[in-house]
Amino acid sequence: MDSIRLKNDNKGISLIEIIIVLAIMAVIGGIVVLSTSVATNKHVNSCAEKIASSLEQTRSIAMGKLSGSVQISQVPGDYVYVQMVVDGQNYGDRVSVGHPGVTVNFTRKDGSTGTLSAGAALNIYFSRNGSVTDGPSHTGDIITQFEITNGNRTVLVNVDPFTGRVEVVKP
Repeated sequence: MDSIRLKNDNKGISLIEIIIVLAIMAVIGGIVVLSTSVATNKHVNSCAEKIASSLEQTRSIAMGKLSGSVQISQVPGDYVYVQMVVDGQNYGDRVSVGHPGVTVNFTRKDGSTGTLSAGAALNIYFSRNGSVTDGPSHTGDIITQFEITNGNRTVLVNVDPFTGRVEVVKP
């Protein structure tokens, strides 16, 4: 029985030990939250930059051709895709620009808004002078802004309808 005896000075866990454990857990939790936030911001920023780049490239190409447009599409829960079209022909490959979970909203020149939806590609047309037009169907549907979001992070892509100038705004 003497070998099973407990030490008389064993008093359990001290307050200092509990505080140290909680501090370590807080640091680890902060690192996890920060890394998740950085990844989310990266996806939104990347999508906005790629959409802006596609718009600028198509605008530049359209200035020396007959017409140019960018088709932006998304399948729910899937990537955002961009396809450039010059003189009625696909220009390059359809490219994935946004990760699943990224939402693309848009604003038209008349102030109405919409969200990129499945089964319909959003077309942004450029004329030979670089301005944004409503395309061959002349629907009056001119897109002037994209809002790319993922959770609480939002990045705007503004398109000037008169000059075609594209600007990325990170609030």
